[in-house]
Amino acid sequence: MTYRHLRSATLSSVAAIAVAASPALAQANAPQGDEGTATAATETTGIADIVVTAQKRAESVQDTPIAVSAIGGAALAQRGATDLTAIASTVPGLNVSEQVGQARLTLRGIGVDNISTGAESSVAFNQDGVFFSRSAAALASFYDVERVEVLRGPQGTLYGRNATGGSVNIITNRPTFNTKAGVSLTYGNYDTINAEAHYSTGLSDKVAMRLAGQIQSHSGYGENRVTGTDVDNKHSQAVRGQLLFQPTERLTILLGADYYHQKDRSNIYHYFGPAGFTASGDPVTPTGLLLGGFDPGPRNVASVRDPSNKAEFWGARADISYELSDTLSLRSLTAYRSSSFLVKSDLNPLGLDLFQIDFGETSDEYTQELQLNLDTDRNKLVVGAFYMHEKIDGFIKGPFNLLAVGGPDLFVQGFYSGGRLKTNAAAIFAQDSYSLTDALRLTLGARYSWEKKKVADQSDFNFDDLYDPAAGPRFPANRDSKTFKSFTPKIGLDFDIARDVMVYASYSKGFKAGTFNLGSTGPALDPEKVDAYEIGLKSTVLDGHLRANLSGFYYDYSDLQVGKVQGQLLVLENAAAAEIYGLEGEFTLEPVRDLIITLNASWLHSRFKNYVTADQARPAGDGTTLDENGVPAFDLSGNRLPQAPRYTIDLSAQYSFDVPGGSLTVRGESNWSDRIYFSPFNLNHVSQPAFNTQNAFVTYRTDNGLRLTGFVRNIGNETIRASGQVATTLLGSPVIGFVKPPRTYGLTIAFDY
Repeated sequence: MTYRHLRSATLSSVAAIAVAASPALAQANAPQGDEGTATAATETTGIADIVVTAQKRAESVQDTPIAVSAIGGAALAQRGATDLTAIASTVPGLNVSEQVGQARLTLRGIGVDNISTGAESSVAFNQDGVFFSRSAAALASFYDVERVEVLRGPQGTLYGRNATGGSVNIITNRPTFNTKAGVSLTYGNYDTINAEAHYSTGLSDKVAMRLAGQIQSHSGYGENRVTGTDVDNKHSQAVRGQLLFQPTERLTILLGADYYHQKDRSNIYHYFGPAGFTASGDPVTPTGLLLGGFDPGPRNVASVRDPSNKAEFWGARADISYELSDTLSLRSLTAYRSSSFLVKSDLNPLGLDLFQIDFGETSDEYTQELQLNLDTDRNKLVVGAFYMHEKIDGFIKGPFNLLAVGGPDLFVQGFYSGGRLKTNAAAIFAQDSYSLTDALRLTLGARYSWEKKKVADQSDFNFDDLYDPAAGPRFPANRDSKTFKSFTPKIGLDFDIARDVMVYASYSKGFKAGTFNLGSTGPALDPEKVDAYEIGLKSTVLDGHLRANLSGFYYDYSDLQVGKVQGQLLVLENAAAAEIYGLEGEFTLEPVRDLIITLNASWLHSRFKNYVTADQARPAGDGTTLDENGVPAFDLSGNRLPQAPRYTIDLSAQYSFDVPGGSLTVRGESNWSDRIYFSPFNLNHVSQPAFNTQNAFVTYRTDNGLRLTGFVRNIGNETIRASGQVATTLLGSPVIGFVKPPRTYGLTIAFDY
């Protein structure tokens, strides 16, 4: 069946059923008696429910009048999920990729299109209620997880900062007073060894603790063809500790700290081919010029110097809740986050040790949030305030080594861009869901945000003059600052048209503050703004054996912050406007006991309405103009937004049955995606063509808590590009980027008690 026929058939089914969405994609953990936990339904038949805190209060995902998907810890464990990329295909409209160690999260076509240091996503990432500004840290927190919530659409009221596209919330398991422990060990191809463990117990009748840790290790998915060293390997370690104090029935204090360390040869650029072409159609950069005479293939590299990747993230939080009365509670959430990473890649013409590219960033982030929650039969009110201070030091540099071509062993300046970016942000917000009748509810919300950014950066490009590398760039620092303000309201209605069938409609506004291109020494960019309209339906029918939801949306998106390579710089610029609309559906069906079939599908129209920009990798042609630098400029009106496939389809089936001593579960998954463009120019050679991947899992559970899972991911061993870009003209504008893992298989042994 062709992609076109498959897409048409699936979307026709969505329209015919006129419902969609199984927000609870798997079992949730048992209740732990706190608003931050998931709760599984106690029914013995039908599809399990899951409780989320997407609106900063505990409620069933089926009663939440927004498009939210939730994946429980049991499902994550069965799939061996170790980062966000493992769940991307199961959430309609979500695209997750990695580039230079940073997570690129895109929801409904809105995400991050900037890979320079200091870049911020348009999809908020939160762990246990704490906002993570650095997208690199989003890939380092995926263990001992209770559930993941993905809120699709602007979350400008309750989440505010950088939630233009939506929010991804990770909730980890909390300490328990009864003793619980578990360990899992995975061994697979590429010498994979992944280990996780947790231990939770009560230290007294008022104090409990939890410790959890993770180790990930595998050899390289590719090879450096010059040195013989493997690349795209992984070696990381992580640990998290929590202390829970309950001195009274009304007061709860949760203290937590975590640490992550990684040192390997991952997050490196791969060569995808030439991007620049002459007027006669010949490539500007022949493969042999860049790679010393041969093409190493999509998973290998060819460089004299081995790449390297180092990352370190850590943080601490204090989460204090106090029940003022049976209906009124107060919460304070204080957190500190520190992150640093350094990625060294080698883009060397003629295979010489000539041009190394280094990406580095360190940041310190402090956040404070206060919430007042009122929960009565009529009102579900949240009032709060938020503050954040962050300091980022980042750089991208390409030193030029004359020793490689027989010159003196001196450091000659090649390229440098970097500096310091400081952010102070504050906001106040409120949202109330008021029950007009037993079946009809009105939601009103608003947020006022204030944000100030200060930058001190430099940019230097020079191959002529020698200088002391310890002195840094010779150009004086550019200093600037700018303040941004916004008001983001929300209004919504939801109505129970029947038991377990709800329809909703909403209007909301999203806002992402303007920023500076750290290292470009240019002026500040304008803020992004989104006016979002959404309608949806959530339903659980057939005595709980069919859960089906549907959401449709329309966005008016203005002043998009779009990234591209300009000369030797990675820069952002404002595109004038875009239009986004689409349909999303999720279905879960239990046709017979213990057989679960899920279908998640999305159709997305995401187009620039007016956007003219220069492309240094292409010559001028008919209909093009030249910008102020004499570079051909192209009208991109009608082009699709980056990282926004027109459709995605995820189909899975899972069947469980009893066997001697326990149960056996067999699960199969298949995911289809339309072509994904990596740049606004919509060039096929800077994209990932339409693809289909499959995964398979077989799990045996014993009655005493032992679990054995055999798995195969990417069964067809497809080579799928995760991201890509056209590199600097200094190297002839080649296409470089990152690839997703090949076929992996293995066995997981786990035990819980």
